[in-house]
Formats: sequence, structure tokens, C-alpha cells
Amino acid sequence: MTKSRILIVDDTPANIKILADLLRKDYLLSVATSGRDALGIAREDPPDLVLLDIMMPEMDGYEVCRHLRADALTRDVPVIFITAMSDVDDETKGFSLGAVDYITKPIRPPIVQARVAAQLELALARKTLADQNRILSESLAMAADVQRSMLPKIPPSLLGFQVAGRMIPCDAVGGDYLDFLPSEEFSGRGLGIAVGDVSGHGPASALLMTAARACLRMRATRPGDLGEVVADMNRHMIDDLGGTERFMTFYLLEVRSDCVAWVGAGHEPALLVDPGRGETVDLKGDGPFLGLDPDASYREHQAPFREPGQVLTLCTDGITEAFNSEGEPFGRNRLKESLLRHASQDATAILESVMADVIGFRGDAPQKDDLTLVVVKRIG
Repeated sequence: MTKSRILIVDDTPANIKILADLLRKDYLLSVATSGRDALGIAREDPPDLVLLDIMMPEMDGYEVCRHLRADALTRDVPVIFITAMSDVDDETKGFSLGAVDYITKPIRPPIVQARVAAQLELALARKTLADQNRILSESLAMAADVQRSMLPKIPPSLLGFQVAGRMIPCDAVGGDYLDFLPSEEFSGRGLGIAVGDVSGHGPASALLMTAARACLRMRATRPGDLGEVVADMNRHMIDDLGGTERFMTFYLLEVRSDCVAWVGAGHEPALLVDPGRGETVDLKGDGPFLGLDPDASYREHQAPFREPGQVLTLCTDGITEAFNSEGEPFGRNRLKESLLRHASQDATAILESVMADVIGFRGDAPQKDDLTLVVVKRIG
């Protein structure tokens, strides 16, 4: 194992000899007899620890410490002051400049050895943690790229309809699921729209979202009504979610030429908006969450969707449970009002306007959940 390197800084050679004799067996040593020399050595090859005398001519230890902290190459190197001063104000000044510890003269070998070892261990732990955080950040960035690649790039075209959808994760990666299934990928059915929300958020939820996407796409190519598709998907999800104590809300919707069919699995109901009448209708489902009961059954529902100007929207609870700084949620009533207010626009503009309403309502409050919204508008 490579030995740690310590830089000893003192203008008195006798003091350097005492410390060197005490530490050379366990550590690699560099020495400097002035502050300027110490800064030159530290910048050329940053040590793992600096033992720094305070009372030195020209540049004292406080000034040396200040320069070390100001340099990106040396700002993380721990500094222990070696001093004959023991006043509380002196120690406070040293700690305010970034020193990690004090050793007072006359030097006591066991104290020096213990404090040097402790600070080197802490420095190694901080470096290890920083490296792990860097690796984690890189992994999260890669996971975010993969997740973005799975999201629909362009909503599929469907004669007589406009379609728009977006997912905004609250972390680098999200647990919301959004997918479109054109007829050729949906066993000849109409346009399929899937929205889901894995409990929690972050990397674990994102992985389970990916598993859910694979389950649905595998099952969607085979015949059967929507209830059968979701039931089979649930059984596959049980295997993926088993032991994780997580579940998934899910909503599968099929847009047909004159109606809409759907299955809800513990998810926010879709909304059918009729701007001409100023009405909104909840398209409720009655199935349980995915990932809990392998024997759960799911029922397909249908409603007319044939009048030009009607708008169908589907979201996750990140929309309705977007909280402002007073702790008030956006709620379904505000969502319905927003949809009615913007329903005369095209689907993409409706989506952008509703998202803007949600974000504007939230204000300075942080985004605490993924935001997913889909808008389908009947145009002919």
C-alpha cells in the first residue's frame, strides 16, 4: 500500500527533526523552512497532509493556510497547525481559515501520531466519497440518457387527432412512465397511450419503469382486450417488483376512431374535456396497483370520443400534487380549469399551457415529483 505523504513546514530545523524522526517510519515526508517554499512544494505535488508551524518570518502559518485554501490544487489538503500558542482566539482563527486540527508544543509523540493518523483517515474517506459521488453522477447521467432515449421522440400521427406528451423528471432519472403504441405495435388496435408511476423516484424507480415498459411492449403485440393486457403485465411486474416493496400505478388508454377505451390500475383518472359544454368527465378505472397481487383482474371501460374539439388528457399525480410554497396542491379542479381555459389551442399548445400553469402555481417551491402529461385532441 502506498504511504501517505506529509509536508512538514517549520522555520526551526530542530522542530522539523523531531517531527521527521517521529513520522518517517510510517509516512513519506517533505520539508520546508518557509511559507513560500511550502507553497511551492505543495503546488508542485500536493501532499496528503500538511503539518504547519504558525510563527514563521515573512509569511506566517495563517497566511500559508489561506493560500493553500485559495488554490484549487491544494484546497482539499488537510492542515494541522503546530504551535506554542494555546489561546482560544488563536485556535478559532486557524479553524476559520480551514485548519482541521491543532497540535501544541512541546510535542507529545502519541498525540501527534494519533491526530495525524485520524486526519489522514478522514481525508481518505472524503476522497473515496468524492470519487464515489463522481462515479454515481456519471452513472446517473448515463441512466438519464438511456431513459430519455426510451421516451417518445415525436407523438405518433393519428388521422383526426392531435397528440402531445411530455415527462419532466424531478431527479436525474424519473419513475414516471410514458409511452405511445401505434396500431402496428398494438396488435392492430387503435393508438395506445400508457402512463404509469412507480412508487418513489430516482434510479430504483427508473429501473422498474424500464421493466414495465418492456413488459407492456412484449404483451401489446398479442391479441386480447385491454384488461387482459394489463393483467398479464401485472403478473410479469410481480416478478420484477417482488421484494422491493414498490408498486406501480398504471393507466392504459386506447384511442379508437369514435371512442376511447381504458384500464386504470390505481392511477389518476384520465379527463375527457368538452369545451363547448364547459364540462370535464373523469374516466375512472377500478383495478388495483400493479405489482401487488398476481391474481388481480382488470376491466376495460369505454366512452364516446367523437366530437371535434374534445380533449382527452392523462397525467401522473406529480401534476395534481404539485405543491406551492404554502403547501397547497395544484389539484384536479385547477387542472380541469386549466384544460377548459386552453382547450381551444392545438394539443401541443394545450400541453405547454397546462405545464406552465402548474409550474407557475408551484412558484419557488421545489419540484418534488416527476411531471407527466399527455393531451389528445379530436380535430375531425
